[in-house]
Amino acid sequence: MNTGVIASRYATTLLQYATSCMTECDLYDMMKRISACFAEIPDLEKTFSNRMLSAEERKALFLDLFPGAPEKPLKVLSDFLDLLIRQRRENIIRSVSLLYLDKYRLQEGITYGVLTTVAPIDNLTAEKLKSSLDPVNPQKVELELKQDPGLIGGFSLRVGMKVWDASLLARLREVRKAYGLKDIY
Repeated sequence: MNTGVIASRYATTLLQYATSCMTECDLYDMMKRISACFAEIPDLEKTFSNRMLSAEERKALFLDLFPGAPEKPLKVLSDFLDLLIRQRRENIIRSVSLLYLDKYRLQEGITYGVLTTVAPIDNLTAEKLKSSLDPVNPQKVELELKQDPGLIGGFSLRVGMKVWDASLLARLREVRKAYGLKDIY
């Protein structure tokens, strides 16, 4: 069976369970932290899948990320990790966390975007951008700000499947392509 389909089913079930426990918002924040940890620590998935460690030690890898978290969402996460370990599906935790984020945003009507710039932008500019993405409900826009000096100048904005690339790097690539030159960036 396709791993993506399995992860999607687990994410859907987790969202339903969290919603029934009224902890879906807290779990959303937890899943953001877990998915960020996978980006920061490349071997985390291997460690969580390592059956040489006890189930409690593997579960503690994630539960220890949330000291002082409310008891209810921590129990939901703990129950879910127990299920993954019991079903021997530890290898899909990263996919489940990312899919949970997507499904929660869809359920709550949150627009998610990533703005990449060379230099950091101020809060006023970020708020104006949120208002332009959703003029009716700008508080339902979640904008992740990233910096990439490789853009040379300008910005790149990705919202869903749409990408607006107004960077100098993109313009240089277009010019090079127009003249039949190789892309050196």
